[in-house]
Amino acid sequence: MLGNVTKSTLRTRQWASASRLRASIDREERMRKDLAGFLAQRIESEINALPKELEGLYDTFNFTRTGKNLCHPVTWGLLTKIVANLEGVAYVGIDVRLNVGGVKFQPDVVGFQEDGKAVVYVDFESPNSSDARIPRKDVKPYLAWVGDTSDSAPYVTVTALPNLPAPDWELRWTNRDQYNFKHKGKREEIRANPLRYWRGVWGEELRGYDLSSVLLLNIDRRKVTQTIL
Repeated sequence: MLGNVTKSTLRTRQWASASRLRASIDREERMRKDLAGFLAQRIESEINALPKELEGLYDTFNFTRTGKNLCHPVTWGLLTKIVANLEGVAYVGIDVRLNVGGVKFQPDVVGFQEDGKAVVYVDFESPNSSDARIPRKDVKPYLAWVGDTSDSAPYVTVTALPNLPAPDWELRWTNRDQYNFKHKGKREEIRANPLRYWRGVWGEELRGYDLSSVLLLNIDRRKVTQTIL
C-alpha cells in the first residue's frame, strides 16, 4: 500500500512539474508574441510619421550612401524612443558593447532595468546590411552571450527588405572575404523578392539553433511584420 501511494504521489508530482513547464513555455510564447506585436505596431507608426523627404528610407539604398547615410541614425532614434516606453525599462543604451570572457555582443539599442539588467536587445539592419550577415553578425553573437551569461532578455533584429519584386535592389559586399560572396551570382533571384531570398538563407544557417528568445521583424516599405524562419 505504501509503495502504491509513493508511486501515485510521484506521478502526481511529475504531472504537476510537466504542467508548470508547459505553462511557463506558453507564458514565454505569449510574451514573445506580445513583444513582437507591440514593436511592429510602434515601429510602423513611427516610420509612417516620417516626412516625405525620407521617402524610400527602407526600400531603396538612397539613404545608405555617403553624404546621405541617414537610415541607421534615424532608425536608431525611433527604436530608442520605442524601447524607452517598454514596461520595465528605466533607461536606454545605444551602440552598447558587451564583452564577458571573450564573448562579444554589440547590440544597437538596449533597454535596461534600474538594476542594470537588460529588458530587451535590439539590432537594426538597413537595406545595405539586411543580407547574409544576419545570423553570424547578429543572432549568433546574442546566442553566445545568453549561453555564457544566462541572460534571458529577448533579442530583436529589425531588417529592411521588400517583400515583392525589387528590380533595382542592390547586392553589395560580394568580394571573396565579404559577407555576400557566396551569393554573388544570385542577384536576379534576390531581386525577385529580397525578403524571401534572405529569409531562406537565414533559416538554413540557423537551423538547429534555439531561437525561442529571438524575434525577427522586417520593414517592407512602410509596413512592419514578423519574419518567421
